[in-house]
Amino acid sequence: MTSPSSTHPSPGPALGVSWEGRPVALLEAVADHVDVVEVVPDCLVGPDGNIATERLRELDRFAPRLDVTYHGIGLSIGSVEGWNEAYLGHLETLLAWRRPLWHSEHLGFTEVDGSFLGAMPCLPPTLEALDLVVERVLTLQERYGLEFMLEHVASPLDRPGDMSLATFLNTIASETGSRMLLDLHNLECDADNGLLDLDVFFDELDWAAVGEIHVAGGVWQDGWHLDVHAGTVAESTGQLLRLALAEAENVGLVVYEVLASAVPRLGVDGVVAEVDRLRGVIDEAFLDRTARPECGSRR
Repeated sequence: MTSPSSTHPSPGPALGVSWEGRPVALLEAVADHVDVVEVVPDCLVGPDGNIATERLRELDRFAPRLDVTYHGIGLSIGSVEGWNEAYLGHLETLLAWRRPLWHSEHLGFTEVDGSFLGAMPCLPPTLEALDLVVERVLTLQERYGLEFMLEHVASPLDRPGDMSLATFLNTIASETGSRMLLDLHNLECDADNGLLDLDVFFDELDWAAVGEIHVAGGVWQDGWHLDVHAGTVAESTGQLLRLALAEAENVGLVVYEVLASAVPRLGVDGVVAEVDRLRGVIDEAFLDRTARPECGSRR
């Protein structure tokens, strides 16, 4: 299992920030404040349909010593007729450029019958979906020789299934040997929208299978909490991060996700300040966990 080679004297998990290829000023500013850059392959694709090499040169210039992960949005692992091979082509370009710690995707689908939906519905926790996803994760692991994590997708729509969400995620992890990517803001959105009981979810979750954690700041619209990475991390999400870090003994990375389009409003300095604040939360939570062994279990 690959672990981040943290460039900071931090006792806890490594800290990362998402990067969608712009603005370059953000990459330059955060390079001395994080350990990992979470690269979104889909956002580095140029007008010709290929990964823009200038984006890779910028990463080499401003973040040459930082580890990377690749976090996709376009694989469409849940499409019944097959995933998006074009995304895998982009991934392979990046793999030839720099080897990541691991790569990850969303537990949803973006295409139906070859048509792009313009959105990413989540997969329902059914036995059929479980079989499809497990087979595809095993295929990706064999194909690339890398750990591949999946992230639950927030959705304002109900998703009845054959099992709970936690059981669904636990089973994917156990049957593939890959850890899961736990997005705390996604879970918070589902809870605020009346679709998830966080206490029940956390009690059922196999915390030992959590390898990466995402946090973000979303938006409220017409009474719905939406997973739009447009702001700083709310205190409620920060509390969930503290809880998760007290439980997830095998987590290697916490990533602050922010859309490129949100950076002008937040300001590059604002993103850096948020990253530094999260570093403090991570360090404090980890030290608190090591000082109190009983925190290893909520049961």
